[in-house]
Order: sequence, then structure tokens, then C-alpha cells
Amino acid sequence: MPSLVSAHDRVKSVEWTPTYVDHQPRYPTRYKLPKKTKDPFRTLVREYLTMEQEKDDRLYGGFEDVLSRTAPAAEADLGWLEGIKLALPIVAYGEYGAEKCQSMLVDTVDNAELRAGYLAQAMDERRHLNQEMYLLRHFAKHAAEPCGFDRGMQVRGDNIFARAGRVCFDNFYVNDPIECALSLQVVAETAYTNPLFIALTRVAALNGDHATPGVFLSIQSDEARHSANGYATLAAVLSEPDNLPMLQVDFDRSFWRLHVFMDPLMSVLFDYFGRGRMDTSYNKLWEEWVADDWVGNYIGSLEPFGLQVPKYFGHAVERMKWSGHTAAMVAAASWPLHYWRWPTVTPQHMEWLENSYPGWYETYGQFWEAFNLLEDPNMEMIPLQGLSERPYFCRTCALPCVFPKIDEATTRVRSYDGRKHAFCSAPCEEIFCQQPERYEGTMLWDEVWDGVGLEEFIVTRNLLREDGRTLVAQPHTKQGEHLWTIDDVKRLNFEISNPLNNVTEAPELVKQADGTLARAEATP
Repeated sequence: MPSLVSAHDRVKSVEWTPTYVDHQPRYPTRYKLPKKTKDPFRTLVREYLTMEQEKDDRLYGGFEDVLSRTAPAAEADLGWLEGIKLALPIVAYGEYGAEKCQSMLVDTVDNAELRAGYLAQAMDERRHLNQEMYLLRHFAKHAAEPCGFDRGMQVRGDNIFARAGRVCFDNFYVNDPIECALSLQVVAETAYTNPLFIALTRVAALNGDHATPGVFLSIQSDEARHSANGYATLAAVLSEPDNLPMLQVDFDRSFWRLHVFMDPLMSVLFDYFGRGRMDTSYNKLWEEWVADDWVGNYIGSLEPFGLQVPKYFGHAVERMKWSGHTAAMVAAASWPLHYWRWPTVTPQHMEWLENSYPGWYETYGQFWEAFNLLEDPNMEMIPLQGLSERPYFCRTCALPCVFPKIDEATTRVRSYDGRKHAFCSAPCEEIFCQQPERYEGTMLWDEVWDGVGLEEFIVTRNLLREDGRTLVAQPHTKQGEHLWTIDDVKRLNFEISNPLNNVTEAPELVKQADGTLARAEATP
């Protein structure tokens, strides 16, 4: 009987490649890749799918049996489940983008070993999307507060932070296919899936949520193989010296685009929706898994072959301590716009935050104390009304320009092609200048909704509950107390506005001979 290895080699040798027509990839790449490399999976697709089917049968069986009969979701911490309500529609979009990335690579990369891995991963990504949708359905049926689980997928396109998530995960399938592979396999799956799918399961379990860990750990068991795909792709790219100059630029860009959204999101989930029940903070996990393991070991081992630590890594380190807290503050201040509720930050939770992030109270403590007071609609005020200025939205990452701290933001405004563009940081401005054509048609959240009243936004975006009066979002998770209605919002007389409309002067960016942009005064 032939061995598995010889059977695998024989299958790859009969890959159907038509000889009567030249294959023209739908998604051309600038990179050169060898036609034969090491196989990262070394298993037949048929056997791989059989293994994955058994795993899925156990997962779905658990949902239909124990979890459905005992309904532990109804007893999980209400505040924690609001974080899951926020995250699942965003993460599901990442799975969609990941599947598209693998399909692009199968079409583009002329290498049977790599394509076998891409094919298996494409099917994994579809499975993960189905699993996450099933988890949403589970919570919509069994959670004590199901409202929001039932419509997150529908309303995410009009949510400030979900839109930024889409901009982040668009990088999995918008651009050169190899740069997309760097974003997905080398950065997202190798650096960020451990904190997302492993550490977050600990937070879930500590908050009485036993459904999320089953799904996330099942997904993470596939991510290790996907990381092997990324390493094999990277090794193939590094084997061609002509690839090195553009590889480093693409890698730098991929890292920043993932960091600028993923780290604030993860910090908010861990440090705020986690309710202070973890024995460590997200910043500590980031130092261990992203800074030490990924940058120090994974990228460090590739430096002799020409790949360097991401250019913007130093900027990321500087932002890490406070960016998650600033994101939490802005997201809480804009609570009526969302499809989830904000849990109260208790004195015990504040103490955990101060101990985990020394100096936290001095910057953020007073905001959360005021936020707790404003949970009562009789106060007739939302925190957004307390801001002296509305923040701009970044043209590159689509997040509010408030980082690392709202009073120390590294914001800059430029003009180009008859439009004004704000950027949250030097890396976001530089990335915009590298590919200005990518952003020509983009409309940021405040550009879309400029001049629209808060009441109209909530009603037209389906952010009311079934009674037609009560908001889906609330500034607390208390049952039956102080629930805001659309009548309370009417009394606020609050209008969404684009602060860029008030900017009269901004340094101009001009196009260079190579298609990139530079400041006008810097042009020779």
C-alpha cells in the first residue's frame, strides 16, 4: 500500500493544468514565487475534511445537547455578553475576508504545495464563519438580553467601530494577493489569534460563558495550520531576492493596519467587558504574545533572510498602554449609536484598571464616574455632548482620531484632490500617501451621516427594540431600570456633524512621479 506521502505527491503531480491556454490570474501579483516548495499541510484534502467534519460534529452536538438543554448563556455575566455582542459581527467579517484571500491565492500562486494549503484553509474559513454565526444564533435564543444579537450583522455597516473593523479586514482581500497573505496569515493569524481565540476564552469562562470557549478553541486549533501556511508563503517569497524591497514595505503596512484596529478592540474586550476578572491585563498579554513571541522569535528568526521588524512597531509600542482605554471611552461616550449595552464600571473594576495600568484613574477615572451618573435618562445628557470638540475620523483606519489619549492625539489634517483628510497618526498618513487611489471613493462615518439628527439615525438604522420606543443600546446592563427611549433622545436635540467642515486651512499633498503623495512644501 502506498504511503500517505507518496499518495499526496501523486495527487499533486496530476493537478489539472490546461496546456492549451495560458493561465491569466484574475488577481496578478508583483511577487515571484518558486513553482515547488515544502508542503505546509502534508495531508490529502479528503482526509483533512473528514477530520474537520468530526470536529464540527462534536461542536454542534454540544450546542444542540448540553448547552441548549441547560441554557447557561442565560446565567452568564450580562456585561461580558455585551462584549460578545459587539465582537462577533466584526470577527465574522474577518472570516469572510480570509476565505476570499485564500481563493485569490489559489488562483494566483502557481505552486501545487502552497495551493493545497490555501484550498484547505479556504474551507476552514467558511467553517469558522458558520460556527460564529451559529454562536450568534445560540445567544439570540438563550441569552438573558438577546436584543442586539439578533441584528448585529444587519446594522454593523452603519456602526462606527464595525465600519473600522471592515476597513481593517478588507486588507485580507484588497491589494496584491501576497500582501493580503501577509496581512492575514503572517500578521493576523500568527500574531493575534492567540490572544483572540485562547486568552479571550479564559475571560469568557470567568464570566460564566461556556459557549464561546467551545467555538473559539475549535477555531484556534485550525489557526496553527494557517500560520504554517503563512510561514510557507513567507519562505517562498524570501527565496527570491527581487521580492525583498517590496516585501518589507507591504509587511510594514500590513502590521500597522491590523494593529491600529485589533489592539484597541482586544483591549476593550479584555479590560472592560472582561469586568476585571482576569489575573492580567491585555497590555501584558500583548507584550508576551505580540512583542516577545511574534516580533522577538518569529520575525527575529527571519531577519537573517532579509525581513525586518515592522517599521511602525515602535509607534505601536507607544500607543499600547492607553489606546484601548481611549477607545473604550469614545465608544462609551457614543453609546446610543451602537447595538450593544455598556456595563457599569464599578469601583472594584476601577481599582483593577488602576492596578493593571498605573495612572489610569488620573486620565480616565473621572469620565467613568460621570458616565455612571448619566445612565439615568432624567439627566437629559449623553457623554458626547460633553466633548469640547468632535474628533475627526481617520481616512486610513476609519477610527476616531483620539489616540493614544484624547488630549494628546497625534492627529493631522491634509488636503488632497479637493478633499480634506484627517489621519490619526504618522503611519496612517504615510500609508495613505503610498496608495492614495485606494481611498478616492471612501466615505467615512461622519461624512455619510453629516447633518442627520441622532433620533433619525437610531430610527432608520433599526436601533430600537420591538416595542418601537426603547433603544437597543443602553449605558448600563441593569434589567428594567433607566431604559432610554426614543423620546429621551428627542429631548437631546443632538445632530451628527463632520468636524472637517470647519477646517479652513490644511497642508496640501501633491502627487509625485511614482504615484505616491508628499507634502507640497517638500516637493523640489
